[in-house]
Amino acid sequence: MAMVFTAGAVAAISSAQSTLHFTDVSAGSGLDQFSHNPNALAVPGLNEWTMGGLGVADFDGDGLVDVFVPRGGVGTDRLFMNRGDGTFVNEAAVRGVAAVHAGNGVACADFDADGDFDIFLTSYGSGSDNLGEVGRHRLYRNDGGVFTEIAAAVGVATSSSTSATANGAAWGDIDLDGDLDLAVCGWSASVAGNRVFRNDGGVFTDITGAGFIVQGTWGFQPLFVDTTGDGFPELLIAADFQTSRAFRNRRDGTFVLATDEFGMGVDRNGMGVCVGDFDRNGAVDTYVTSIYMDVPPARAHNGNALYLNSGEGVCEQDAAARGCVDGGWGWGAVAADFDHDGWEEIAEVNGRNGGEWIGEQEYIFHNDGGSFVRAGAETGVTLAADARCVATLDYDRDGDLDLVLLANSGPLRLYRNDSKRVGRWLELDLEGGGLGALSEVTFATSSGVETVRRWVHSGSGYQSSHDPVVHFGLPTSARVAEVRVLWPSGQTTVIPAMELDVRHEVARPLRADLDGDGLVGGADLVHLFAVWGAKDRSDRAMRAADLQLDGIVNHRDLAALLSAWSR
Repeated sequence: MAMVFTAGAVAAISSAQSTLHFTDVSAGSGLDQFSHNPNALAVPGLNEWTMGGLGVADFDGDGLVDVFVPRGGVGTDRLFMNRGDGTFVNEAAVRGVAAVHAGNGVACADFDADGDFDIFLTSYGSGSDNLGEVGRHRLYRNDGGVFTEIAAAVGVATSSSTSATANGAAWGDIDLDGDLDLAVCGWSASVAGNRVFRNDGGVFTDITGAGFIVQGTWGFQPLFVDTTGDGFPELLIAADFQTSRAFRNRRDGTFVLATDEFGMGVDRNGMGVCVGDFDRNGAVDTYVTSIYMDVPPARAHNGNALYLNSGEGVCEQDAAARGCVDGGWGWGAVAADFDHDGWEEIAEVNGRNGGEWIGEQEYIFHNDGGSFVRAGAETGVTLAADARCVATLDYDRDGDLDLVLLANSGPLRLYRNDSKRVGRWLELDLEGGGLGALSEVTFATSSGVETVRRWVHSGSGYQSSHDPVVHFGLPTSARVAEVRVLWPSGQTTVIPAMELDVRHEVARPLRADLDGDGLVGGADLVHLFAVWGAKDRSDRAMRAADLQLDGIVNHRDLAALLSAWSR
């Protein structure tokens, strides 16, 4: 379907940064009892000052998001369960995740498709020789809210066999075979630590050498998202010392280095990364945090980078002109429409235990129609610490996105979003988290018809994982004409006239339900015959009909459809 994106009515209601307001509700929440304590004796080199990660997801299936935080090696990791009254209680011990180790990067997803969220956690191990331990990453399989550690058993405990690296991670279905694969980053001068693992039915295979290179990449945070619009996720890596990378998905299970082709990688010290459609042209843009200095370094871009996507993955870096280049010594960043005006803001945390960045304020870049205005303590986000990560979550289920922040060797903070709501809201709770799906809301106002997009992805932030709810802000006068969820399988769920100011659960279609109407019948048969013999997996109709995932629509897919025929 051809999409036309204009500023229109949403631009007309775009508000000033004064609409943004957050309230620190940490005190008494239970989260205020946590302090991050990286263990310098278990972490090699200077890695302890780069540490700090967390994961947000509904781990017990009660409809409320919980918070998992690794302690960093001093004391046990914590799993704060949401009680629904604004408080959290640590249940790490009874749920099987109260380990003592130098844990760091967190990525949450339903990797085994059993309906609950699992936790992958990078770790430097528990050694005391200041060299760390290799092969100590953890994968906690969630079975009804109780976890079992299985990383070694399934092949993801080790991202480097020669050195201890433990930075960010991200989940994504790189080959669209229906299960989630895993990327892991390592801040290291060697190739060690930056790996991609393919999920082969619950057991993982290291495919890092399969068609792409990571040599010399000082990786902090990977991210999977479809930047080219063909349905297959690209792999983006925010990395230090001018080594950020972008890899194009070849649609055959391999990647090719495409940093220059995409116009990316100009950030000098890539730390964190987030994505959103910041200019509302319908293509996913990328924001990479870095270090802003008074004097620009030679031969390199100074400060954060904003890569605006033209629609096929080719980007123009425009952070300075758009007003979001200076975030201090930037680390984590997330994109969200905090005031419901239809434009996604960027929340960024920063800090360094030295130089001009000591005690610098964390920032929110308010999106005012495609350009940004930097706001600090006036938003109520008053943490001015050596912060590492930030994640979004609707912890109180009131329809706006709140923030949780973690400082290196410092506190955990929860900020409730009390921003002025310029517009209305809509939230989608996609079955299984919906990783890789593209959600679209088409709405009408007096100015015409517009469409807003959100990409469900893994890896936004810095060593962290955010609430998977899909959140939209819309004009007060908006009338929703249609909501579409474009699933990675090629299927599409279409929901007309969805009610606003409500969170809606959206079920994943039955695999043989090619037209998404809830039944497997004659319409699906017509759909299959329309693409008979097709082999182009970038075509959504072909991908939906390729039920056997063998790269061609033929008699085998017909047999699978008939066996699933609705009775």
